[in-house]
Amino acid sequence: MQNRPVTLALMLVMLALAGQAQSLKYYGGAPTDPLTVTLLAKEQALMGAVLHRDAMTFNGSLTPDFVFVNYDGHHNPKGELFGEGELKEYSIYEPQTLALDDGVVLLSYNAIVAQKITDDDQHIPRYQHVTTIWVKQGADWKEKFHQTAALQVGS
Repeated sequence: MQNRPVTLALMLVMLALAGQAQSLKYYGGAPTDPLTVTLLAKEQALMGAVLHRDAMTFNGSLTPDFVFVNYDGHHNPKGELFGEGELKEYSIYEPQTLALDDGVVLLSYNAIVAQKITDDDQHIPRYQHVTTIWVKQGADWKEKFHQTAALQVGS
């Protein structure tokens, strides 16, 4: 009888984690390069924070001078990733990394973005190409730059 609240709490945590896994997906063969694996996991955690509006995780993943350039070319403050339109799914495929310098890496990938749409929301492109720059600070990687561009499917 005393274990009942603990069991219920564990079941609720498992359901919450299952819900997170359904909203953030990865397509394609899993990368094997350790750096790509690490940065892809960081990017997935960052976009998971956007999906679930977890500002603490989101801000903890960014450098203080983080720059975000939206798909329409506008430079936006980092909080803009939480903008008006709420994301309901974010899928990553075809990730690539390029070391720019010691402790500086470019991560590039394509994304499929599903948005919860209301009449007031700005509609974001469903298919996007994303370019990010990650810098190593101490033992951790932080995102310094994030740019999205509408991806022309079939071209």
